[in-house]
Parts: sequence; C-alpha cells; structure tokens
Amino acid sequence: MNTRYFVVFGRVQGVMFRQTLIRGAQKRSLQAGATNHADRIRVDFTLEGSSDVVDELVEKLQSTKPLNSWGAQVEKLEEAKAGIALEAHQVTTLNVDRFRWSKGVEMYL
Repeated sequence: MNTRYFVVFGRVQGVMFRQTLIRGAQKRSLQAGATNHADRIRVDFTLEGSSDVVDELVEKLQSTKPLNSWGAQVEKLEEAKAGIALEAHQVTTLNVDRFRWSKGVEMYL
C-alpha cells in the first residue's frame, strides 16, 4: 500500500468537499481521510492505495470544476512529505456513513 498526504486550498469547507473526496476514493477502492483546518480555506487529506489510482483521483480533484453540486472547488493542491494518519482524520472511508450529511448533493468525482 502506498500512503500519500495532501493539502488542498479553495472552496473546500462548508460545501461537502470531505464527503465528495471520500466517496470518490471509495469508488476507486482507495482508503482516505480528510480534516478541515480552522482557517476555513484548507483541508488536509490522506490517500492510501495504488499509486496509479491515487494519481488519477488527484488529477480529477484538480481538473473537475466544480467537484459537486454545492460548488466545492480546489484552487491549489500540494503533496506533503508527511501528514495526518489515515485513522486520525475527521472523516474517513471507514466512518463516512456515521455522519448526517445533507441530502441531495451530486458528486462529480
């Protein structure tokens, strides 16, 4: 398993970005986690899985505008050498269904 860490900036809080990212990861059989920053313009996330599949999802995050029907959009994406452990994130592929997400959001990842 390949684990990679990222930080995204843009319209990524209050617009269902974390759920959209996690659902996109699940669709590709990746493990993922995402955490909001207090500054409301960044989200840390971790992806675990095949490098080719991780690369494809990262490319989609950068090129798909918007990412969902709530207008989530990545302006800048940076890969980090280290980051938050998968299980330490606020939302993960393991706990995403425990949250009460708003209904009716369309996800384009």
